[in-house]
Formats: sequence, structure tokens, C-alpha cells
Amino acid sequence: MARFTYSPAHKKNVTRETDPYLPRKTAPSVGICPDCRAICRNKRWTLDEEEFQALTRRRGGGPARRRCPACRKIADGFIAGLVTLRGGFVREHREEIRNLVRNEEKRAMGFNPLARIIRLTEDENGFEVSTTAEKLAQRIGREVHKACSGTLEYKWSEDSKLLRVNWVREA
Repeated sequence: MARFTYSPAHKKNVTRETDPYLPRKTAPSVGICPDCRAICRNKRWTLDEEEFQALTRRRGGGPARRRCPACRKIADGFIAGLVTLRGGFVREHREEIRNLVRNEEKRAMGFNPLARIIRLTEDENGFEVSTTAEKLAQRIGREVHKACSGTLEYKWSEDSKLLRVNWVREA
């Protein structure tokens, strides 16, 4: 039987004010991120390759170039979610779990292009995944648990914007 532990408090609504990388004011025009090709319009970042191509083909300089919050977080190493996947099951199914984590990142980017994996490190005991968004860490933990069972634990930090997700399954 699966066990969920929520500690210290379950947060459903994540407030924007605590994320230092999100802008407070609306930018005067459309902006594009030169690193990931995301487009910002009215404080909303989207990924649309066709629109990006159309914007960059414009004459007169095109839209302003500014890095998106996710690219800035990745460059600064600002972690909002930390997922730890451990146990004998991980050692036996390393490739499947790695693919599951990467596919969940792609799926989450469809909803929020600022939700990305900063770093995926592997060792002999399992994986450690660092993310730019708490919600992505939560989604990765939930999808791994749904696909592979095991024990899942969430730990939200009260003083900073950080979620730790621990998943364990032995053989």
C-alpha cells in the first residue's frame, strides 16, 4: 500500500510574490528569450516555434531579447524542487525512470514553459533531479509513484520556495 506524507504544510496555491525571478511589472513590449526561444507577452511566457520565427524575421530589430526566468534560474542554480529517487528498483530500471522524468518535463512545459529540469544527476543508488518549479518536482514524484508504486514523501519548506520529494522502492 502506498503512503503519502505531507510535511510541514500542504500548499496548493503557490504565490507569485515569493519567486524573485518573476517580474513585478509588465514589460512594455513583446520579448523573446535567446536561450530557449520562449516568447513573453503580458507577463506570460509561451513556447511557439512558428511565432518565434515570425517575430525574428521582422524588420527593424524585432522584439526585445531578454532571458526568461527559467533560463535565469538555470544559470544561477536556483532550485525550487529537489526530487530524490532511490532504491533497488531504480538500479534495475534506470533507463525507464530516466525517460519517465524527461517525458514529464516535456509534458509540464506544455502547461508552463518555465518548469524545467536544472540538473539530473545519477549515482549507484538512484537519481537526484533539480527543477525550476515546485510543481514540476511534485509532478515528477507523482508520475514515478503512479508508474512504479513505492513510498512517496513531500516536504515543503516554510521559509523559502523549495519542495523536496523523496521516492523509495526496494526491488
